[in-house]
Amino acid sequence: MIATSIGRRRVGALVFLLAATLVVQGMVARPAGAAARQRQEMVGLTNRDRVERHRSRLALNLRLSRYAKRHSREMAERGYLFHTPDLSSRLKGVNWSVGGENVGVGSTLPGLESAFMHSAPHRANILRKAFSHVAVGVVRASGKFWVTVIFYG
Repeated sequence: MIATSIGRRRVGALVFLLAATLVVQGMVARPAGAAARQRQEMVGLTNRDRVERHRSRLALNLRLSRYAKRHSREMAERGYLFHTPDLSSRLKGVNWSVGGENVGVGSTLPGLESAFMHSAPHRANILRKAFSHVAVGVVRASGKFWVTVIFYG
């Protein structure tokens, strides 16, 4: 009887650990999916503005987007916006001759894209014909979206 009781506890503990692992993995996977959707939404908003003004769509660079997300996270942690101080070094390994960056914070991604389009320097980056690629990092913190958009071509 004692051996059976110990065996049941071990099986129960194993089932609990497996269930906990699945729950944790699910929690980790959800934010990654949300971040990818948010990144894709921002790319879509940017490309929509470009196409409406007879510019070509920008191709997404996923590798550089990982850096853009780190930059957005750092801005959110510090609580203020700042540009990448060494953008040219971040563009190493890609074929580029011109680069630019938009950074912003807002309560919605469409609202942030609208703010970019109403700011002459940000709008110029979005619509620059020489740009062919984009990297986007989106982080949601304290109910706001912190965004880094890197352009190059």
